[in-house]
Amino acid sequence: MFFTKDTNLFGARLNVFRKCFSKPQWIHFKTYLHGLLLSEKGEKNIEDIASNILDGKHQSSLNRFLSRRKWDIKKLNAIRLKESIHNRKGGVIALDDMLIEKSGKQMDGVGYLKDHCSGKTVLCHDIVSTFYQNGKQHIPLYVQPYVKKDVADQLDIWFKTKIQMAVDLLRLSLAQVTPEVIVFDAWYMAKEILDFINSRGLTWISDGRNNRLIQIGNKWVQLKKYAKCLQKTDFKRINKKVGEKRFKWIFETEVMMKNVGVVKLVILRTRKNSRSFTFLVSNNTEYHGLQVLEYYKKRWCIEVFHRDCKQHLGIGEYQARKLDAVVIHLHLVFLAYTLLKNAWSNPFLNSMLKGIQSIGSACKKLRFFSKFR
Repeated sequence: MFFTKDTNLFGARLNVFRKCFSKPQWIHFKTYLHGLLLSEKGEKNIEDIASNILDGKHQSSLNRFLSRRKWDIKKLNAIRLKESIHNRKGGVIALDDMLIEKSGKQMDGVGYLKDHCSGKTVLCHDIVSTFYQNGKQHIPLYVQPYVKKDVADQLDIWFKTKIQMAVDLLRLSLAQVTPEVIVFDAWYMAKEILDFINSRGLTWISDGRNNRLIQIGNKWVQLKKYAKCLQKTDFKRINKKVGEKRFKWIFETEVMMKNVGVVKLVILRTRKNSRSFTFLVSNNTEYHGLQVLEYYKKRWCIEVFHRDCKQHLGIGEYQARKLDAVVIHLHLVFLAYTLLKNAWSNPFLNSMLKGIQSIGSACKKLRFFSKFR
């Protein structure tokens, strides 16, 4: 998909970022941003973006824009959040990370980590991020690549665990929005994260590993053993009117969980006779079980965000060796996603994407539209 340096799919709304760049940088910024949106899958790296612009310069100019920047990425992100978040109270913050597989061992920050989806160990960048959903608003907040300790020592950078990094990202996120709930999966149900959220007086919801210990009488019992001791009659059928499709049976109670405290525990079954269980945990004991389930289902928003960025916005197609350039690429992908997913707030863009919900369909429509401009 070819385009020119004068292509502008966002109208005047893009001009709020003009103050971040010099004149040449501004051209490179627009080129890269439109390249992420208009290039086909597999063509969202510097080389292909540069080759797809009809009146552009050599790819080295675009490469210097990422690797030798003299502009402030934090300022760019601050403007993005200021302009895109219209309702800052309510909704959910989702916390998660994604692995971006890479083949180049010389790339800064890559390391071998276990991919829990495939069960294999892969060479990758591990990207930790927070995401905010509130009504029509779908906004990625903050992002940071996790670097293993041995890799951090090689790069001479300060090492932080993923848990420490998650707390930092949540602290930044809570300076922007006040969510109803913070949701994450069992991996992030760590004491440091829970203590931080509790200190803010906020509600968290997580799924629980089946080996988590709860107090039953004078004994500590694993969740899976506790669940197997429950009777079928202890579970209530979920009302079809709720719209829950996966789980049919629910049990809820309050328990003391080791290293966590008193929590609301929700146990879910797909079938009444099923011997497998899903456990949800929350520090808000006033929530009823279906509330906990409904809020936790909103964690899916960050999974969809990761999928859209991988499939349609080229979040993993970068070829930069420097970690700083990778961070810039991530922020520009976040910006592209924010502009597309919240097109309803931009009259110019909304007129082109009216009625379109998915990122893939939006990119396809913009490529079609660009052919006739």
